[in-house]
Amino acid sequence: MFTNPDDILDAIPRLPIALLPTPLQELERLRTLLGPQCPRLFIKRDDLTGLALGGNKSRKLEYLLADAKRLGADTVITCGAAQSNHALQTAAAARKFGFDVRCVLYGASPSPVAAKTGNVLLHDLLDTPIRWVRMQEGETRREQALRRGMLEEAGIAMGEGRSVYRIPTGGSTAVGALGYVRAVQELRAQLAAGDAERVRAFYFASGSGGTHAGLVAGAWMANWPVRCVGAEVDPIPPGPDGISPFQRAIVTLTQETAALLGMNRQVDYDDIELDSAYTGPAYGAETEEGRDATRLLFRTEGILLDPVYTAKAFAAMLGAVRSGAYSRDDTMLFWHTGGAAGIFAGH
Repeated sequence: MFTNPDDILDAIPRLPIALLPTPLQELERLRTLLGPQCPRLFIKRDDLTGLALGGNKSRKLEYLLADAKRLGADTVITCGAAQSNHALQTAAAARKFGFDVRCVLYGASPSPVAAKTGNVLLHDLLDTPIRWVRMQEGETRREQALRRGMLEEAGIAMGEGRSVYRIPTGGSTAVGALGYVRAVQELRAQLAAGDAERVRAFYFASGSGGTHAGLVAGAWMANWPVRCVGAEVDPIPPGPDGISPFQRAIVTLTQETAALLGMNRQVDYDDIELDSAYTGPAYGAETEEGRDATRLLFRTEGILLDPVYTAKAFAAMLGAVRSGAYSRDDTMLFWHTGGAAGIFAGH
């Protein structure tokens, strides 16, 4: 019987999918350009996890596909936006470990004569079976259409005698979030003695909540008082109580992740920090701040961002630096969650 969260985490099955540890780099040239009051800046290169152009989903899939194997599944079904990084990485990892795979993507089925771009092109190379869905009467959100499509596809697969494991958007379940609990442990081991205590904040893209929940739970498990600031990539307005449905969902997911690790801790809304100032008008819509952030990082450090997720998140971190919220004695860390294919996709 395990009572220590570290022991519980080590006992949960995972598959070797990501190339770990991912590099940790200091952004020295960028810091110099931002001026003498700029905090020390690091970037955690989870864009280099190796699977299908890399990205944060590889860490989640290590636990999710191990769970699928444990349950005896032979077919993995997942969903996402048309250019979903998660769906592409799930399809690639499923192929690698011998699963049948089916993806449900939101949008209109591309014309057979139209040029494929980004992750849609990579799905074509993988020969991924894709069900395209749009909202029907009575549905008001993209996620409703995706859930319907997942249920329909699962029904077909089970009718064929398949044992199905369903993975929601972004792999954002408590099991998937364990990948980022472990990532926090990895980061602490990479930081030099004394440097961890100077880290005041993690900045990252928060799209479906799994990375966010894992980082918060991981910081708690490490007793590390660091702010986990997720930059929202999809504008979701708050409800009548001032709490957005997205923040509420991350609270629930963080609570489930902590419980899975045996941590008796209540998650409050204040524990989940979201920055919506750089989100833009819609999911997938580029922003001027994001384009500027992409140019700045590429021209100073040779590191690329994608327009949907990481460009907005890096813009949020730059905004915090320029606001003077952190001092030159502080350290800030950006989690680069990948998305390289998005650079070459139509949005």
